[in-house]
Formats: sequence, C-alpha cells, structure tokens
Amino acid sequence: MKSYILAIVLTMFLSALFAFQNIDDVTVRFLIFEKVFPQGVWEVVLFSTGAAIMWFFSLFSVFEVRSKLKKEIKARDEKIEALEREKKAIIDSLAHSQAAAAESTAEPESSESEPLE
Repeated sequence: MKSYILAIVLTMFLSALFAFQNIDDVTVRFLIFEKVFPQGVWEVVLFSTGAAIMWFFSLFSVFEVRSKLKKEIKARDEKIEALEREKKAIIDSLAHSQAAAAESTAEPESSESEPLE
C-alpha cells in the first residue's frame, strides 16, 4: 500500500513540475466548448482524466476475474462435497462389511441337537 501512495505522490509532483514548466496558453476546442488554458494544466487534466477512465475500465476486468474465480470456487466446493459423500459411503460400506464378517465368525458353528426318538 505504501508503494502505491509513493507512486501517486511522485506522479503528482512530476505533473506539477510539468505544469509549472509549460505555462504557455493553448486554446482548447471541443464541439461548442472553447477555453484557453495553460498548456501544462491542460495536459495534467488530460492525463488525470485518462488515468481515471482507465481505472474505471479496470474495475470491469476485476469484476470479471472475480466472478470467474467465484465460479471455480463453487465448482471445487461441489466436487469436495461429492467426494466427501463418496468417502462416507465407502467408510459406511466397509463398516457394514466388517460388522457382517465379525457376526459370521462370532456365531457358533453348530449346537448339539437332541436325538430323535
């Protein structure tokens, strides 16, 4: 965060220095708009406006990447849930088969029967 603040301060300083060194007046015409500005101020305004517009458009790319990552996270969470259910089913089936095997070995093989008369 500190490096961003330092970059902004440095850019502002260089822009002010540029505006101070370029004090000649220029006439700006756009559609019905016509105004006289010092050249340095005009160029700093254009630079700042361009930076603001590019930042605004970069927000769209951030949201696009963010939504893509959310979809990937959701897909992975669903896959994890499916694997957890499969793991539980396997553990349950192993527990049932072990219990069945234990019951079959625990039963007596045969009991004495009474002779028939």
